[in-house]
Amino acid sequence: MGDSNDIWIALMGGGLGHLYPETGKMELFTTAEGLSNNVIYSILKDNGGNLWISTNNGISRFNPKLKLFRNFGKSEGLLINEFNSDSYFKADDGEMFFGGVGGLVGFYPDSINSYMIHSTPPPILLTDFSVSGVTRHFKKAVYDLDTLVLEKGDNNFQITFAGIDFQNSEKIKYRYRLLGENDKWIETDYRNRRINYANVTHKDYRLEIESTNEIGEWKNNISVIIRIPDRLIETLWARITIIIISLSCLIYFFIYYINHLKLKARQIQDQLRMESLRGQMNPHFIFNSLNSINYFISKEDKVSANHYIADFSRLIRSILNNLSAEYIPFKSELESINDYLMLEYLRFGDKFDFKIDSDNIMKDGEYSVFPGLVQPFIENAIWHGVRGLEHRRGFILIKFILISDVKIQCIIEDDGIGRKLANQFRKDPGHKSRGIAIILERIRIINNLSKSNYKVFIEDLYSHKEDSGTRVTIDLPVKKITNPDGF
Repeated sequence: MGDSNDIWIALMGGGLGHLYPETGKMELFTTAEGLSNNVIYSILKDNGGNLWISTNNGISRFNPKLKLFRNFGKSEGLLINEFNSDSYFKADDGEMFFGGVGGLVGFYPDSINSYMIHSTPPPILLTDFSVSGVTRHFKKAVYDLDTLVLEKGDNNFQITFAGIDFQNSEKIKYRYRLLGENDKWIETDYRNRRINYANVTHKDYRLEIESTNEIGEWKNNISVIIRIPDRLIETLWARITIIIISLSCLIYFFIYYINHLKLKARQIQDQLRMESLRGQMNPHFIFNSLNSINYFISKEDKVSANHYIADFSRLIRSILNNLSAEYIPFKSELESINDYLMLEYLRFGDKFDFKIDSDNIMKDGEYSVFPGLVQPFIENAIWHGVRGLEHRRGFILIKFILISDVKIQCIIEDDGIGRKLANQFRKDPGHKSRGIAIILERIRIINNLSKSNYKVFIEDLYSHKEDSGTRVTIDLPVKKITNPDGF
């Protein structure tokens, strides 16, 4: 029945059907939605658009706009409970008639609607308020309060409520929502009138509860403020203060730790630089040089003595100048190495020849190098390698290879007596060269400071020969010079 856009169908045993002609879809209403019984016999529409439906269990009034049912049975004064199919009539004045088992029922729907609309909706009262299952008592009764204040640390609460309608209590529907937690309504009925919220945070909430009136409209409502105070540690200022103090402590200890590391590193570098200076100024080298000068003078070889003194003074000056800087030009390091070799060659020229190969690096560009790392190994090659040869001259090759812009590899090869024989000829075989130990420690510190992996390898050159010779490979820290004229 109804116009083309509003078709309602009585489904025998299936409830009330609403057909949408445009789409062909069917909307179904049954007892689950509030219909008194799924067996429908007749449908009449009043002047307000409401549907009056005779069923197998009384008459249901349906509001299509609100989609709400209001049922009438014996408790509402209806004398017939079971009706018949096709027994209905609507008079011109609006009076409706339904026939059923036991007689005929007639009424004016407008008068019933007017009565229900003007009736006072039943009030809603809070009956109990508890926290963690324990009833919480206030100075006034809970139903007289509009604000409920919990204690600090509370994070849950339970509320029971009731609608005061003794005649229609089973027909009242309820819904509630906690604004600030969830704005969606939660519907329930008279059987379940207990609200439970857990894990709520510390702030203000508004609890709203609504109930239906006799015609199923949401008319009655109450609201109450639920206030949960913050604990001191949970206040905004407390959290900001804790964060500021924590960050300040972290920054302070971080700065202190970095400064401590820098200070310790500078102290170690200074100590190693002084130790390196003393290592370069080897007492044996100085004493032997003075003895050589004395030997040349005693032989009245003034030319050789003057030459030796000049080379010795230039080398000492070069060493002192170089050790005062962290990095020096690669050319300056080569000149210092060459001066040292020439000085030793003047004394032991009958023992060895030497060659310095650095052409590839000199062609590639200008570099600065960490000073003083090569000379002690060359000294070892002369004094404990080729100087021990008796029937032939030795040869020392010093080769520099550019590995990257931060590393040059220096290879020192000698064909002397080797490490094993040299250790046997030492007056103190267990003695460890202090100069080389300082070099190894300096490289370790450089690795720690620059997060690099510079290394030193010492190996036999010819392991199958008695005069095995020695090869030393040293990684030298370098920097590429962008402005060579700046030195």
